[in-house]
Amino acid sequence: MKFLLINPPSSIKIYKTGKLKAAVSEMPLISLASLAAVLEQEKVDTQVLDLSTSLDPLKDLSEKLQEFNPEYLGVTFTTPLYNEAKEIANMAKNYNKKIITIAGGVHPSALPRETLEETKFDIVVLGEGEVTLKELIKSKHLKDIKGIGYKDKEEIKINPRRELIKDLDTLPLPAWHLFDLKKYKASKLTTRNQPVGPIETSRGCVYGCTYCNKDIFGRTFRFKSPEKVIKEIEHMLDSGFKEIHIWDDNFSTKLDRAKKICDLIIEKGLNKKFTWVLACGVRCDCIDEEFIRKVKEAGCYSIYLGVETGNPELLKKINKGETLEQIKKAFDLCKKVGIETVAFYMLGLPGETIETMNQTIKFSKELDSDYAKFTITVPFPSTPLFYEWEKQGIIKTKDWSKYNFHSASKVYDHPNLSWDILEKYYHKAYREFYFRPSYLAKRLIKDIKEHRLLTEIYYAFKTFI
Repeated sequence: MKFLLINPPSSIKIYKTGKLKAAVSEMPLISLASLAAVLEQEKVDTQVLDLSTSLDPLKDLSEKLQEFNPEYLGVTFTTPLYNEAKEIANMAKNYNKKIITIAGGVHPSALPRETLEETKFDIVVLGEGEVTLKELIKSKHLKDIKGIGYKDKEEIKINPRRELIKDLDTLPLPAWHLFDLKKYKASKLTTRNQPVGPIETSRGCVYGCTYCNKDIFGRTFRFKSPEKVIKEIEHMLDSGFKEIHIWDDNFSTKLDRAKKICDLIIEKGLNKKFTWVLACGVRCDCIDEEFIRKVKEAGCYSIYLGVETGNPELLKKINKGETLEQIKKAFDLCKKVGIETVAFYMLGLPGETIETMNQTIKFSKELDSDYAKFTITVPFPSTPLFYEWEKQGIIKTKDWSKYNFHSASKVYDHPNLSWDILEKYYHKAYREFYFRPSYLAKRLIKDIKEHRLLTEIYYAFKTFI
């Protein structure tokens, strides 16, 4: 049995048209590495084709289909990659109509029926894929497999959702040997060492922010034991990674566990062997000074923190569950300990006005993080925000390729703001944050100390010129 797992071409390139293009780092997908490990555990001949590193994706896909001749082909994709995934399924079926094509990831989990109706995918996996793929390759009747949608002749059938995996320690170590790490290039703006790889230490987020999709991992916090995490880190180092980025929804949800992971990294001397980053947006109300000091001692040099807005009423409206005071305290703690911070902000939230956007820009300058990322809000399918705006009739297109918050096209009419105003304030936010004399002076001193001045000038040119 042969199984080909595919990452679409633009999974990284979608970020390269916005202000963040200079900070984009290529790295292999943890989701494909995890799925591949499960397939190999079942003695399935498995290969990974990461088209995000390809110079000629269609040519490489065609050659791989001929060379490997898979029986199964699985594609994981987010909403902006829908059209590319559709084309991959078309190519696979044109090559061999007997290939069983499977769609997975956040978009097909959110819209399984639409995905099956509009594409040549035979099966959609809803939510976590590890157990589901095991059952699929064991040729159970499709009607008996939880967590899938499928085509039964002319009819689309959606089975009940599968229960979440309770014990993540039972998952095998990710199959990093299936990736050519030399193909991945990381931005020196957001990394210190290469190659960089992602690690998943937990799944699920217990919070209910209205802009966030919970279709894959749900709102239950499930986690790997600190010992399992250390084993995975050692496995990554053995596989050739020099830096690790943690891709959890919120690494510090269970703070004692997060601290224990840091303790074990230090005890085993691993902090001398790799650098790492908390890269997916830690919540400001889920950290304390002891935690910040531990992560720094364990080799972490940067923490990404979700702020979203500088207006307290908007924080409540999006159900963030934090206060501006908690956010300010978190950034102050990081400055006190001496760890780099990256702040995430969203413009165009429900209830947003020109006044609240100015408040967010002002607040970003008060927090004075090392880096700031501003995006225009996008209502992704299956989020409370999408349902709210769809009900109001303000969503104007379901051309999913436009649903990219790093270079969003006009996908909705904001109740208070024109799209021109949103784009104006998107550019204004970057300009006012990064071109402050105090910020430029701080960066100059820091870059000279760290011998990164030329690197920073190069990336500043890429970002703003």
